[in-house]
Parts: sequence; C-alpha cells; structure tokens
Amino acid sequence: MISRRAAAWLVHGYTAMGGVLGVFALFTASKGDYREAFLFLVLTTMIDATDGLMARLVRVWEVLPNFDGAMMDNVIDVLTFLWVPVFILMHAELIPHPSWAVVPVVAGMYAYGQVNMKTPDSYFLGFPTYWNVIALYFFWIQPVDWIAVGLLIFFAILTFIPTRYLYPSRNRILWKTTWSLAGIWLLMICYLLLQENPNHTLIWISLYFPVYYMLASFWVDWKIRRGELRVFNWRVIAVRQRLIRRFRRRKFDK
Repeated sequence: MISRRAAAWLVHGYTAMGGVLGVFALFTASKGDYREAFLFLVLTTMIDATDGLMARLVRVWEVLPNFDGAMMDNVIDVLTFLWVPVFILMHAELIPHPSWAVVPVVAGMYAYGQVNMKTPDSYFLGFPTYWNVIALYFFWIQPVDWIAVGLLIFFAILTFIPTRYLYPSRNRILWKTTWSLAGIWLLMICYLLLQENPNHTLIWISLYFPVYYMLASFWVDWKIRRGELRVFNWRVIAVRQRLIRRFRRRKFDK
C-alpha cells in the first residue's frame, strides 16, 4: 500500500504537471497552433480543478509541511490563466494592438496580489483571472476591434470590484449544479477544439456555462449582501468535521 508521504508527493507532482502542460501550451501557441495550445490549457484547467480536492483528501500539508503546494499552484495559475492566454491574444492578433495586453496583465497582477483574493467563506473576490476562457472565445468568435477592447476593459474592471465569484472546488453553494454544467461544458470545449472547422452554433451554445457562472456568482453575492444567504467558513467546517470523525473513531475503539 502506498505511504501517505508518497501519496502527498504524487499529488504535488500532479499539480506540477499543470505547469509542464502550460509550457507546452506556450510553445505550441508560439508556432501558431492555437487549437493545440488551448487543448493543453483545457488539461491544465482540469488539473487545477481537481488537485485541490486530492490535496485535501491526502492532507498534504500535514505530511509535507515544508512544501507549499498552494504557492506552486498560484505560480502555475499565473502561467496558464494569464500569461499564455494573453500571449495568444497578441500572437494571434485577436486584439487591435499588442498594447491592449496591458489591460488583462494589470488586472491579473492585481488579482493575484490581493491578500484576500480567496475569501474566508471560499469565494473568489473580484473577477478571477479566467483570461484563458476569454482568449478561447476571442479565438473562435473573433469579435470586431471595438467589441474586443470593450470586453477586455469590462472584465478588467470586474477584477477591481469586490464581488464574490463561485469557487466550485471549495464552496458548496450551487456545487452540484456548477460541477454538472462545467463537466458538460468541458466536453463540448474539447470536442470543438478537436474540429478543424468547429460548428459556430455549438460555439455560441457553449457560452451557456460562462453566462451561468457570471449570473450565479452575481446572484450569490447579492444574496449574501442582503443577508439572505449565510456566510460559511468552509475550511473551519471541514476541520471541525475531521475532528468530530476522529473523536468518534477513538470513542468507538474504546
């Protein structure tokens, strides 16, 4: 049976694979193979969505207290959610001029510089750096210049507004609905990226999930501000549940 220490290193290795795939995405994008680059980014997103669950299951912070997996995860996120997507926006000429890349870069740096980027009740504060999704739809739809610039500015502004956004791998609000819709969406994205000439109707239909995510996040934030939705510190609850289970085991053993 695998030891807890080995399991913890395997989880960190799984997280690190996101960085490797991010570099591959950057390399393929530099050659102009944007579809392949986005496929690599989809894989990194899948890793990012699941490695935290695995880390909590193994409790890597207890086994390897001197190795900060969260820091490694943030470094990889900056690469795959910000640098590579912005590079694609510039390299594929999806924005009117490379200077417009300043907008997502500044917004992304602000987001990652916030101490409370992730709130105690497990939400993102301000628009998360989902520039990979924005770049993907720019690549498919190729909006006219003024719409492209308008969207860049719009999402950048949302980064600076302290609104809560869903964090599905941590927060249980709308958890089942969000994961179900996200799973279907990821399958659609993979299918579309594997097609040389993807169906544009299907591309527009696939926007259902980004629209759902934004509206659901705004709804949850509005409910919390009105006091109609309780604020939970899910980390504290998780620790409390573990302590209760441990206490019950000891009591049963006696």
